[in-house]
Parts: sequence; C-alpha cells; structure tokens
Amino acid sequence: MSALAKIKAGDVAPVYVLYGTEHAMMRVWIEALRAATLDENFAAFNHERFVGRDLEGPGKVLEACMQVPLMAKRRLVELDEPEAIGKGRGPANPKLLDSLVEYLAAPNPSTVLLITSSGIDARSRLVTAAKKTGVIEKFEGLRRNDDAVAFVLTQAREVGVAIESAAANAIVERVGNSPSALAQALEQASLFAGLGVKVTLAHVTAVVTDARDAVVFDLTDAVGMGRHERAIAVLRRMFSQGDGGMGEAAPLVGLLARQLRMLMLAHGVGLRPGEVEAAAGVPPFVARKLVDQARQFGPDRLRRAFGALVRLDGDLKGGSFVVSRAAELALERWILESCDAVAGIARR
Repeated sequence: MSALAKIKAGDVAPVYVLYGTEHAMMRVWIEALRAATLDENFAAFNHERFVGRDLEGPGKVLEACMQVPLMAKRRLVELDEPEAIGKGRGPANPKLLDSLVEYLAAPNPSTVLLITSSGIDARSRLVTAAKKTGVIEKFEGLRRNDDAVAFVLTQAREVGVAIESAAANAIVERVGNSPSALAQALEQASLFAGLGVKVTLAHVTAVVTDARDAVVFDLTDAVGMGRHERAIAVLRRMFSQGDGGMGEAAPLVGLLARQLRMLMLAHGVGLRPGEVEAAAGVPPFVARKLVDQARQFGPDRLRRAFGALVRLDGDLKGGSFVVSRAAELALERWILESCDAVAGIARR
C-alpha cells in the first residue's frame, strides 16, 4: 500500500515532509492528511499552521506539537517553508533549527507534524531526521516517459479508475511528465468516459489537449484578438522554460503554421464546427475553438500572418544569419506585425 493510500485509510505517521515544485500533487497529500487527522467538529482546536518567514525561531511550532488533542485522537500542525525561519532577522544562525531536528527524532505520537516546502534541499537536516520517524515525499516532474506512464497507472489504481495502457501512454504523450498535469488529464478522461467505464485511447484523444497545442492556441488566440502584449508574454514564457534559440523557435513556427492552416480551413468551410471537425479530423471541442479563433482573424489578415510566418521560417533555416541568431526577437516581430501593432512600419 502506498503512503498516500495509508493516509486515506487512516494510518498516519507522526511526521511528514513534502517538498518540491509540483504543488498540485502536494495539495492532494495535504488535503488527505487533514481529512484523516482532523474531526471537523474540533478542527479549530486541533489544527495550527505556521509559515517559516513569519517566525523568528521554531519555538511556537514545537509548543503546538506538544499540546494535547482536544476531544480527538490527534492534532495536526503544519509548517510551510521551514528553511525561511529566522531569515531577514539578523545574521543567519545555522543552529536555529536544532530544536526542530531534535523533535523529529522523537515526535509526539498524538501530533502529526506536516512540513511543506518548495525550496528545501533533499540533503537538509530536517529531511534526514524525518526519514527515521516519518514519511518523506518529493514532488517533481518525472524524468522518463516510462516513469510517467507508471505514475498514470498507479494514480488510476489509487482513485479507482480502470485505464488501458494505450490510454496511459497517450496521456503522457499529450501533457508531458508533470505529475500534476498527468493527474488532471486522467481525471478529465475518466469523467468523459463515465463512472465505472474503462478509460480508452478514444476517451483521451477526445478530451485531453496536447500541451504544445494548448500553448499555440493561447498564442494564436492573443494574436487573433490583437493583444500583442499577451502574445509576447506567452512567447517569453515558452523561451524561458527551454534552452532558447532554435530549440524553441523551429518547432513553434511549425506548430503556428499548422494552426494558421487550420484557421484557413475553418474559413473555407464557412466557420461551421461540424464541417471543421470532419475536414480537419479533430475532436468537437477543438473544432469549436478553431472556429472561435478564425472569427478573430479576417481572411486577409490571416493570409498576411501566414505569409510573414513562411518568410520567418526561411530566415530561421538559414536565409538570415541575424534572424537565426535572435529567433525570439524575430518571433516577437512576427507577433507585432500580425497584430498590426507597429504603425508606420512596412510589412516585408
């Protein structure tokens, strides 16, 4: 039985350290611990939460941990950002957390101490000490696709959802290796399939959007509405998450070109979602999105945007040394031109 399953079954440890950047999955554990530990009628008396940056030391946390539960079996004490305790209040004191480390070695059995953090180090004394008496769980993106597929299958078992292997693989292909995104996609597919129905590849294909497509929809949506500030913000976020340069630009230009072709197709069939669905071979919800976006682009503006994108593609592939060395800036110019945001500048 997994640690999360044990919590849901009421088998809780006296100490939990949850850390990492996958906050959505961490939230699942936090809510499960609160549900398993607290009686809602007496939660106000048996639940305390502290944030490290508001504390000069761990004294208040330890006092809360040592209190006796009121009309309940256990108390729940939460401490977020323990690494921030005492920061900004004079010189750093490496011994400030000594008393908290000592507590973790022999915790009060009638208190559940839940420590959460996005910045704590896995080699931290707190993590090391908590390993002996509690549960440590790190929440981060999965490195390999095989691990991501295994996560989807495990998550499905824990929430009581039957799923085909092909469907689990499709979820990973569409949303990547983020546990939070994988869990959300599994929930979408299972809700679409219906209660007690096994999730199939068809269910996933119908409702789970490819993460890359979702970003391109976001970008073209902003361009279609003439919101160049929003479009450039999306573009910069994409480049900040990767290595920059052609690594992001070349695939993005290809995806944008495909999206603009789909918008042209939507105009070609009279902006009718049913016909877009049949002609493009996309799910109904994608067809509706395409029609909505196509309405934002007049045919002339759409042709200009596509022509500029074709020129940009040629420049990125060697037609212009300057453009290939500054791919993000070149894409920003395309956005500004497509949004008619650069008055007085002739289109190339």
